[in-house]
Amino acid sequence: MSDLQELNIIMVGRRGVGKTSFLAAMHEEFDTTFWNVGLNTWTTDTQTLDTIEDCKKTLKNIDYRLQKKVDPTPNKLNPWEDKGLIFEIGSRGKKFIRVRFADPSGEYFYREANDKYKDYVRSQLNRCDAVIIPIDSTALMEKKTGKVKPSEVGDWHDEKNDPEHIKKLFKDSYATLSRPRLVIFAPIKCEAYVKNDKDAQDLLDHVRLGYRDLLDFFKEDERYEKIAVVITPIQTIGHISFSHAEKTEEGFTKFIYYKAPLDAPYEPKDADQPLRYVFRFLLNVFNESRKLELERAQQELERLEHESGVKAKELEQAKERLQSAEQRLKDRKRMFAPFRFVADLFDDVYLPHDAAKSEVKVKKDVLNVIEAEKFAIGGQVNATEEQIKAFNDAIVKFAIGCKQDRGFSILQGRSRWLPVPSND
Repeated sequence: MSDLQELNIIMVGRRGVGKTSFLAAMHEEFDTTFWNVGLNTWTTDTQTLDTIEDCKKTLKNIDYRLQKKVDPTPNKLNPWEDKGLIFEIGSRGKKFIRVRFADPSGEYFYREANDKYKDYVRSQLNRCDAVIIPIDSTALMEKKTGKVKPSEVGDWHDEKNDPEHIKKLFKDSYATLSRPRLVIFAPIKCEAYVKNDKDAQDLLDHVRLGYRDLLDFFKEDERYEKIAVVITPIQTIGHISFSHAEKTEEGFTKFIYYKAPLDAPYEPKDADQPLRYVFRFLLNVFNESRKLELERAQQELERLEHESGVKAKELEQAKERLQSAEQRLKDRKRMFAPFRFVADLFDDVYLPHDAAKSEVKVKKDVLNVIEAEKFAIGGQVNATEEQIKAFNDAIVKFAIGCKQDRGFSILQGRSRWLPVPSND
């Protein structure tokens, strides 16, 4: 792979919550989302990409009772070998950054997970620029007796979403932060909970309630300026309704859904929204670092401009000295031979001429080196300005399409990490 800056995103959630289905729904929106903002993408073949494609095939052909399930992401002997979903982003055929979506097995997030899986999760949370937490909406919003009341969370929220353990993972990894992070809470399979504005607001309120302790942790002074937090509900299948819950032989809770209507197609909704927020954030962060590089390059260019002017003036002075030395040499050569012989004994014009000639060459070489550096830095400035403009244009377009109502909300970091830039 080429040497590109890499940005990393991780999906955090227990087995069965629907991380792979969520990633499949997002992947379905990749081409359109990036094309609409004027960016190109190049995708790398990986095992995760194959898994996503298999998942989409399953969901597109699923029966009306949703009996056929997406295979869970398996554990790996060495989790660090998992490449995730990798793609590159650029403009006009030029690649600017590489993005990696990690979709670890849900078993890595269990409290009783093997130490190597716990270490892997901790290292990924430390490494990743953005974290997406898929939330099982049914577990959050349903009780055995029906939908929850405003002050309640669902009977299966702890079992399926395990907010306490998710909070612990973040507390262990985000105790100190050196870089900005984006955390997206993404209620999935939420078709029944966003049918109207009131329902969507109720879902939003329950996400705040169900993850209140974690949200309070993000708001603490040492983290508040470093973390952006967004809620984006996603209908990962489309046209489904919750029927009831059953216990499996292993003792786990299984949710039973059905399509409404029964022949409804696979039609995820709002799967572009996490993408829009993620890249609105990542490109702002990327541009901030590029702006610092641009500022340093401009300062270096300004220094080289000044130094070039000084060296050009020194070269002109050296040329004047050479011209004077050449004139003296010409005058000496025109003298009558006997007089020239005597003059050469008392006034050497040859060595000063050679020295002046050598000085001009040295001054030219120094100036050429500076001009070459100026050219290179100038090209870097132009390329960086081009990238910043391209990404600013993309950020604006991403932001225009970002929903902020009907269950969608920016809870933290709007002005710091999710601004809409101006290209004026």
